[in-house]
Amino acid sequence: TTMTHALPNLPAPIAREIVGSLYSYLPPPVVDTAEARAARQQTALALITELRPADVVEADLAARIVAASYHADDSLRVAAQPGQPQEEVRRHRAQANSMMRTAERMRHSLERRQSTREKAEAAMHPEAMERAGWWFREASVPATASPAPDVLAEAENYASANPERAARIRATGGLPEPLDFTPPRPDVVATLVNGTSTILCALDHIARRSAESRAMLQRDDCETREAVGAIG
Repeated sequence: TTMTHALPNLPAPIAREIVGSLYSYLPPPVVDTAEARAARQQTALALITELRPADVVEADLAARIVAASYHADDSLRVAAQPGQPQEEVRRHRAQANSMMRTAERMRHSLERRQSTREKAEAAMHPEAMERAGWWFREASVPATASPAPDVLAEAENYASANPERAARIRATGGLPEPLDFTPPRPDVVATLVNGTSTILCALDHIARRSAESRAMLQRDDCETREAVGAIG
């Protein structure tokens, strides 16, 4: 699907979740028709692709950057409408400034994360590892560093079938209290908590997204009030 093509590094269900959230964040087009909405959504997907997200965290950041930019543009458009009281014009301009600052902060966060990831990936190239003397060292990995493939598969299946429960287990670092559901086996619980696969890392996104959204809205509201007070 188009969503999967926009986020090729993510499993299709996670890509659909992030892109669906993006669609819900976007303001409506000026002429609100089905065709205009579809065009806006396709443009937003293209903008996400240009930000080159490589994992679920980067994709979530990219979606928020695009949405905040659209809201900044929408606030500027409303501020430019003729016949408004100056107080309303100032309020919409302040909101636009707030959303642009939010988008810029998130863009910097995304770029820092991408830079760190790319440096780590470059350092793991064989030539770089050989220059560092890796091939001449004794290196051992504890047997418990990675779960057995069947346990990992079971944990990922559990996360796909029960994302909210799995996210609670991962966020808690074990079984939450009070426990209001039948828990998986202890080795599956441990894999849900410590696993680093894309599906398991996506649980962090599920657990964190609502809290981050509330925090961002509260922060933007405070910044808007401060900006309005400064302009007024």
